[in-house]
Amino acid sequence: MNLRHWIARLGRRLGSGAAAARPIGADFAATRLNLVQAERRGDCWQLRAATSRAYPMPREALLANPRELLRFVNAALAQAPFEGRRVVSALSPADVRILPLTVQVAQGQTEAQAVARAAAEQLGERAAQHVVDYYQVRGADQESGERQVLLAAAPKTHVLAFLAMLERARLTPVALDIGPAAIGRLLAVLHGSDVGQSVALLNFGTRKSYLTVIWGRRLMLDREIAFGEDMLARAVADALDLPHDTAASLLQEHGIGAREAVPDTGPHGELRRAIRAILHPACQALADELAHTQIYVASRTRGSSISRLYLNGSLARYPDIGARMAELIDVPVHLLDPYEAFPATAPAPADLQRAEHATAIALATGLALREDAHG
Repeated sequence: MNLRHWIARLGRRLGSGAAAARPIGADFAATRLNLVQAERRGDCWQLRAATSRAYPMPREALLANPRELLRFVNAALAQAPFEGRRVVSALSPADVRILPLTVQVAQGQTEAQAVARAAAEQLGERAAQHVVDYYQVRGADQESGERQVLLAAAPKTHVLAFLAMLERARLTPVALDIGPAAIGRLLAVLHGSDVGQSVALLNFGTRKSYLTVIWGRRLMLDREIAFGEDMLARAVADALDLPHDTAASLLQEHGIGAREAVPDTGPHGELRRAIRAILHPACQALADELAHTQIYVASRTRGSSISRLYLNGSLARYPDIGARMAELIDVPVHLLDPYEAFPATAPAPADLQRAEHATAIALATGLALREDAHG
């Protein structure tokens, strides 16, 4: 059974009511609950409400405590003018296996049937214990029977537990989404109507990073990259014989190295040059990944190249990260700001401390921009 059928069944049980308000994008992230609600006004989106609230206790403990969970969610909803309790959400990345697949749609066979068969081949005997759905990835040629898809598979027990958690929080799920699709949707809105170009997002994580590419308004690529905050801190700690936490603090304060073309004569110039040298192999490996991605995009789009790279996640808050990444890929580099998806909405002066929380709400914004239960 796919995700849409699970959601529809629970939605009928909870009773979605006749509320006209659009669903809230709800991201139960590792350390914070991020909520965004948007409204459609003609061809534009407007921001209705947004908040990012730190958990009062570890995530798993909070989600397992119905009384504290409900109190926390109610407080988060009260921080901004949210309407209703209908949500589009996403499971934790650890609970969802996302597989890029190439499937061949035979004559007389539907695309869904071809994907189901490929999923069964990939998951084997475990297929019956999983909830499976898929997202079609855009390619240059959709005329042939070949399709590129992202397959999302999650254990039924994890899906049911997550839906039960939403129910305990008195939230009504409209849909469960997958992170790459939601992020791709946000990029498409930011990218506008230039359908002939591709844009990419490099989402930095603690252990891994994720590269998402859209072409026009459709998701094209999502891949995991071995480049993360812990890996960089460990390299600095080993090279300078420092505790891991000290090395991590140095990176947060000084970034991942001074720019080579600009001499750094400040009091910490020598330290930044040392950090740059230590992290050069990791940055070069990342540059190679970005170059390979450029080649792949060109091969799938008859020559189109990535026109812009957005940065998000933990490393996006590092000093001079944009300039350092611009040395690794020859395209304009920008920090991702989900608020730019709502150009007609002027943020209130106290609204979310925009600069501090913009990176936190990216996924929730992509969830909130979902057009409908199948969009």
